[in-house]
Amino acid sequence: MRGRQALKNILANLLLQLVTAASGFLLPRFYLLAYGSSMNGMISSVSQFMSYLMLVEAGVGSACAVALYGPLSRHDEGEVNAILAASRQFYHRSGCLYLFLVLALAAGYPFLVADQAPADVTRAIVLILSCSNLVDYFFLGRYRILLNADQRGYVITLAQCLGTVANLALSLFLIRQGRGIVLVRGAATAVYTLRSLLVFAYIRRHYPYLDLKVEPDKAPLKQKWAVLFHQVVNIVVNNTDLVLLTLFLQTGSLLEVSVYSVYNMVAYHISSIVSSFSASLSSGFGQLFATNKEETLKKAFDTYEYLYDMVLFLCYTCMAGLLASFIQLYTRGVQDVRYLRPELVLLFPLIGLLQNIRIPGLTMICAAGHYEETKGRAALEAVINLAVSIVLVRPLGIVGVLLGTLASYGYRTFDVLLYNSRYLVKGGWSRSLKRLLQNGLAGALSLALWHRCLQGAADRAGYGYGSWLAGAVLCGCISMGILTAVNAAAEPAQMRAALARVGQILCKR
Repeated sequence: MRGRQALKNILANLLLQLVTAASGFLLPRFYLLAYGSSMNGMISSVSQFMSYLMLVEAGVGSACAVALYGPLSRHDEGEVNAILAASRQFYHRSGCLYLFLVLALAAGYPFLVADQAPADVTRAIVLILSCSNLVDYFFLGRYRILLNADQRGYVITLAQCLGTVANLALSLFLIRQGRGIVLVRGAATAVYTLRSLLVFAYIRRHYPYLDLKVEPDKAPLKQKWAVLFHQVVNIVVNNTDLVLLTLFLQTGSLLEVSVYSVYNMVAYHISSIVSSFSASLSSGFGQLFATNKEETLKKAFDTYEYLYDMVLFLCYTCMAGLLASFIQLYTRGVQDVRYLRPELVLLFPLIGLLQNIRIPGLTMICAAGHYEETKGRAALEAVINLAVSIVLVRPLGIVGVLLGTLASYGYRTFDVLLYNSRYLVKGGWSRSLKRLLQNGLAGALSLALWHRCLQGAADRAGYGYGSWLAGAVLCGCISMGILTAVNAAAEPAQMRAALARVGQILCKR
């Protein structure tokens, strides 16, 4: 049952990432052409500031998910209701605080970019971008937690797919009609929030026992402050770059933010595709921890890590080989700032790889609920990131903040691998390092072969999306072939076990 549910979640997440990637690549391109780099940079910058405001969620979502693993596995409907009732109270309070902070941001942010974007437009964008989060606080959040904890996250995912498609279609229509950015974002956000109705209909049908008016049980949410701490660290590490660029570069900061956001757009979607595997499996691992099935857990994690590492290096090998030609093609016709920068072409794939190597270990930490135990380690990552970034942002700009991110990821990634090996899935440290080494060598060999034999195809890719896509397919085939061959040669038994497990899941009815 866990295998089939995991497969549904993985497929739904992959579909969402494809839809989100299509939307994420198309809309910024149209924003750049229709409204300019400054406006595109302003939207990206506001989005990063909004991520800080999401901290008022206070870790309730993740703590509640961990608390629900046990009751759901035991079919304890009363405890499920009590935990969700507590989460409902927390979410409503957080929503009120979030609304207050959004109003404060709408009042103050325009002064940071006073000479680069109209104040009334900036305020309107802040308010519009907050709407979907408000819906999450006051309505969708508690149901999202339940579905994810019960391995039915694909319901939320499919609803998001429909909302994203509707958002994209309406946005492109309004841009082609020459409408302003406020109307475009406002109408699209309104359509996107309607996805909540689909989720509510599913909940009413499949969870008839839900009653959130029962006496709340707040005891299982005792970890919410430890979870909040990790969320703060995560936002500092992953969402600080644009904020630092906005604050420290001042004149022209939105242009540099726009450059960063175009590269980060590619990095974000690659990372989302990779992490969709782990997000789909977290609840399954959580239920294994809750039922103390240690041997089953070890075998499942071993197969997961083996397949995950191949997918990881496949994605980032292709990103490293294709990023420069994509940026050149994507920003063609945009003349207000230089987008193609070799140093960024090198750093973004490297940072993405380091960021995602840790995902299997973090999946286990979250599934086991080891938030309190890893607070100090996470805090050191944030300190490294901020210290290096603040020192280097003025002299080096985008490169400075990226070096700060690289330094913090370099520390935390291998710390997570070590922690997971010592305390959760014991004894896997040397195996994990061996797999990283063999996949790294395979990725390097793939890039060398790509650049030597197919560089002409890469160069021609700059002349059109069709030729770029053809080059991308060739790069992907080369990388996949070499990675599969190297991993099969290095661990033939594990390759057979992984293929057998995948076959069982696909064939099971």
